[in-house]
Amino acid sequence: MLPQPVKASDITDENSAQAYLNQTIMTTFCRVLDSSRLPPDVVMKLLASALGQTYREVAAAHRDGGCPCGWRPQPGMDIEALRASLEDAAVPRRIDDLLSMTALGRA
Repeated sequence: MLPQPVKASDITDENSAQAYLNQTIMTTFCRVLDSSRLPPDVVMKLLASALGQTYREVAAAHRDGGCPCGWRPQPGMDIEALRASLEDAAVPRRIDDLLSMTALGRA
């Protein structure tokens, strides 16, 4: 059974935001892969580049303190955290790891 699609209006916390982003990125990846006929590794590099560009633009908008959210970019630390997150997410999970298993129902 496939997981239920997540709509933007369903985002209420970090978990639902993660599910929405996972779904959106996979859909975009598949569309680009299918329409461009580029190899998967090239499309993944393009995705990584797009994420880097997004970071650069958002960080630039926050450097002057004009945003009330209070975030202050620290490129060295932020980019290392992004690398660590990418590595952690990309490493294959053990089959018996409960966190990596898809829930098939409710208890």
